[in-house]
Amino acid sequence: MYSKIVSTAIKISHLTQLNTYVVDKNGDVVYHDAKVSVPDYMPGAKHMDVLEFFHKMKETNQVYTYINPWGLSYLGYSFLDQREFYAIIIGPYFEVIPDIYGLVMQYNLTIQQSADLRSVIEKVNVVTAEQISSYEAVLQLFDSMKETETTPLMIYSSETKESKDMDAKVDDEADLVKWRYSIEKDFMHAVEKGNKDEALKLISSDNTLFSFSERYPNQPLRRLKNLTIVLNTLLRIAARNSNVPAILIHRISERFSFEIENGENIAALRRIQDYMIGEYCDLVKSNSLQNYSQMIQRVIEHLMSYYDQQIDKTELAASFHTHPGNLSRRFKKETGMTITEYQQDLQINQAKHLLKTENLPIDEIAWIVGYKDPSYFGRVFKKATGYSPSVYRENAFENM
Repeated sequence: MYSKIVSTAIKISHLTQLNTYVVDKNGDVVYHDAKVSVPDYMPGAKHMDVLEFFHKMKETNQVYTYINPWGLSYLGYSFLDQREFYAIIIGPYFEVIPDIYGLVMQYNLTIQQSADLRSVIEKVNVVTAEQISSYEAVLQLFDSMKETETTPLMIYSSETKESKDMDAKVDDEADLVKWRYSIEKDFMHAVEKGNKDEALKLISSDNTLFSFSERYPNQPLRRLKNLTIVLNTLLRIAARNSNVPAILIHRISERFSFEIENGENIAALRRIQDYMIGEYCDLVKSNSLQNYSQMIQRVIEHLMSYYDQQIDKTELAASFHTHPGNLSRRFKKETGMTITEYQQDLQINQAKHLLKTENLPIDEIAWIVGYKDPSYFGRVFKKATGYSPSVYRENAFENM
């Protein structure tokens, strides 16, 4: 019977696309499928929300709602199985997107934690009242779902193919696969060189050779999402082959993964495909480290990962088994900038991106990129760009 509980929980996980937990009478999490992880610094980490919620469930055959101090919400259903008390809990989800900056200030989060928090919040589903009502109805059906096994009756077409037709089809498919792999190889090479025009000429959203229409013929949206996920993976590999820093590849890959899964129609996904190819090529062109020595490549990757934090050059040099003076000289020789100048350039570029794309207070943007003093950030930004942050934002929106 326990296997039926887990089997039914898996079905609910697939239906809701939320973290799903089964908790037994002792408060032990006997099954969980976690699609989103709650960081340690947030309340509710390490199943704490789930267990606190569980201990507040007293009645059986009852649906419960739980909301933690940061606005993370959960739904739960308690039931008896062979006279043993169990609960199934789904979540977290948001009913309203929280004020990230307010949470950062209220809980005095570090810059790294605030960036991580933003990433986590982007992954947590925002659920409408109608969806919540549907999830509640599904949970109330848990007992009947647990007891019901469905085995579909398979009906096959009476049509058959002659063996010679099948042989011809196999030959055609072999030629098609060979052709696709040849084009894919050229495509990867174009991306590795940052050649956007050539890459889009080889594989773009209107290229029917890569439409794979035979897959999921009745689910075109799911098929296109799967193909776009594969394209994201190919682009990620090509960028890494060009020695683009892993942190930059991770950021762009995660962002596109989120956009792909939330693509609501065919047209939107096709736009994502073409935009993704172009952005990865631009990333390669702007950030390939192939011309740098191994040590300077690793230093640049470190700066890109921790651009928003104080860099201790002595510790940095020690981690690469060299003297700080030697590290500074080699960095300046290969990049044309000091380590401090390179870090500041990363901070200003990220600030420019946020000013263009996010409706955040300038004080918060200063905090995100590593400046605790917004006034000092404003002076540095103006010296680097010729504009104050507010004027830069106005001009950016006017030119969009």
